Amino acid sequence: MYNAKLHLMLVALATASSAVLAANPTHVFVVNTGDASVSLIDLASMKEEKRIPVGARPYGIAVTSDQKTVAVGVEDEEKVKFLDASTFEVKGETPIGKMHNDHIILSADGKHILVANFYSDDIVGIDVTTMKEAFRIKETSAPHVIKYGPLRKNAFVTCKKITGIAIVDPAARKMVKFHQINVNPRSLTFSEDETKVYFGSFWVDGFFEMDAESGKVTRLFALDPPKDNREPQEVTYHGVEAIGGNIVLAANEGRSLVDAVDVKTGKHLDRLTDVSKPCCIEQIPSKSDAVQVLVSNIGDGTLQKVEVSSNGKMRSLAKARVGAAPKRVAFFTPSR
Repeated sequence: MYNAKLHLMLVALATASSAVLAANPTHVFVVNTGDASVSLIDLASMKEEKRIPVGARPYGIAVTSDQKTVAVGVEDEEKVKFLDASTFEVKGETPIGKMHNDHIILSADGKHILVANFYSDDIVGIDVTTMKEAFRIKETSAPHVIKYGPLRKNAFVTCKKITGIAIVDPAARKMVKFHQINVNPRSLTFSEDETKVYFGSFWVDGFFEMDAESGKVTRLFALDPPKDNREPQEVTYHGVEAIGGNIVLAANEGRSLVDAVDVKTGKHLDRLTDVSKPCCIEQIPSKSDAVQVLVSNIGDGTLQKVEVSSNGKMRSLAKARVGAAPKRVAFFTPSR
């Protein structure tokens, strides 16, 4: 006999289990842009388990919701490759055209891979099931970074030709807003309520705050460079990552440091110097109160795990040796 109450309980348990799995990954993929490969890292041991050849100059990467497929943008081949997450054999390919540091993410509903394609001015949506192009959101003006805000409805996009930040609705397949700004935005992160956007820019020792509704740049969080490394640099703050509350981490690629800032008070909380040309910072999804992030170090070819306390103090935990010029990451829990 069909038991409706029992069925609902089982569905709830399955949903909860999926949420825990998604929030507590055991592994992470990192693209090694400089040596045509992707590394698979065990997050507990911070050891490289496998290095997978994928083709020249990989950059963007995403893992499908069922954890069975890895999508990698292979830029010198001008395509996105879909790899079996168990065997790493190529399952399919989607031609994109000319690519330049194209970020890749999974859509909020898990049905599409979204590619911010710099040269076409488009956000390209690729169907996860067919591994074929499904749609394009056009006129995003040389898009580079694409990232969902905390509300998981709209994605935010850094634009490089007409410099600014676009807001797109991938489900509706349309642009919602375009905020033109006078600086060239690098990376993106957000306040918890998605009202504020934070980003770095070239030549600037600090990072900016923008009002997401109006597009007005409201603050610059200026960060003093080290006394022995104060000469002007084009490449300064690259990756930024909000880690909850008011704390934002910012990676200075050119000066090899990571800063923690309280964006409510503007107070500089800590500086980590045990890094090597860090470009990207990603928080490890977790249900626990402990906050850990991964830092991609271009300088020494490592992926670094860093612990961040509630007051913004940072402590390096481990470095995994990977390939040359590690960049973007995608979290993963393999089936056993």
